[in-house]
Amino acid sequence: MRQIGIDEVHDILFSILCDIDDFCRKEGLRWAMGYGTVLGAVRYGDFIPWDDDADIVMPREDFDRFVATYKGKYECILNTRREDVFYVAGVAKVHDPRTDKFVASRSKYISHYGVSVDIFPLDPVPDDEEAFQTLVRKSIHAHRRLLYRSRKTGSPLLLLDSHFHSLDWWLGRCDRLARSYKAEDCSRIAILMGSRSARNVHPKDFFEHLKPLSLRGRQFPAPEDTDSYLTQMYGPDYMTPPPVSERGGHGGEVWAL
Repeated sequence: MRQIGIDEVHDILFSILCDIDDFCRKEGLRWAMGYGTVLGAVRYGDFIPWDDDADIVMPREDFDRFVATYKGKYECILNTRREDVFYVAGVAKVHDPRTDKFVASRSKYISHYGVSVDIFPLDPVPDDEEAFQTLVRKSIHAHRRLLYRSRKTGSPLLLLDSHFHSLDWWLGRCDRLARSYKAEDCSRIAILMGSRSARNVHPKDFFEHLKPLSLRGRQFPAPEDTDSYLTQMYGPDYMTPPPVSERGGHGGEVWAL
């Protein structure tokens, strides 16, 4: 094995994004860059220099098809429980199985995987604000306990609460919450799995208003109004990099196997 640096990590992330884009174009699947990947493309025309993953979003129906049918250079994992990869999170990843991450402070986590692109499904959410906030709170509660069910360290109360049920029970709970509303009854979609706030909500026609955005010289789909999207995600000063002390990825060492 050999340890790899952030530049090589970015090379792998770009290759994974290109592979996802090629597959989705071939299969007619909708997707868009999200979160810090959009921010990096707008601010740098590249990945954020210190970020060690990438994020994309998909409508739930496209997400389900992608996870079920993806065949590419890399591997799609979602609630995968094997000897070599244990990843249970309710959010999919396309990762490079020729790499692995080691995070010293999280050495007692069960999960491990290589350099990866996170794929967040967007689900219909109710128009009634009280019902929406209730759904978000329930989803965050269930998702956090799903993650803690795979840990051996962390908040004692969360660890105890998470172990009242099995991984499969929490997975079912998360899935039922994410799919609890029908698209025809809603005018909005949101990230419910993997989100810790209510800011990840968008109009239902979000994927009908995309534009090509350059990242490393290749055009990828992104929210049409990137300014509004990034302001919603990060505030009006999103073009200002954080202090050096706050510039960090998800942490850990990345190794080529």
